[in-house]
Amino acid sequence: MIGLECKCLVICIISGISELQKLSGIIKKYPSDDCLDYAKVQETLATIYLMTASLSQAKSHFKKAFKIYEKIWADEPELIEAKYQEIQELYPQVGFFLGQQISTFLTKQL
Repeated sequence: MIGLECKCLVICIISGISELQKLSGIIKKYPSDDCLDYAKVQETLATIYLMTASLSQAKSHFKKAFKIYEKIWADEPELIEAKYQEIQELYPQVGFFLGQQISTFLTKQL
């Protein structure tokens, strides 16, 4: 049985994803291909999906975000590179986070 803490976390994540998707839809109604806010929403969605191990969805949202970043920062390649580095550093952190969550879950089951 999943503990109350895990259930609350799942509910919060699902709620957060839902709200970000609504926000993304609102922003998308306007010309958003060069909107930094839309890129940040896409990146945030990607990060949440990454943290929940929904890798294909994370990849899709990261691609959307980077398409915008590359367009906006076309004259500033150092910003694009910094953002790539930032995202690459997420993967080990998320892996560690997921490992901790699984370990905590298994420990509580014993």
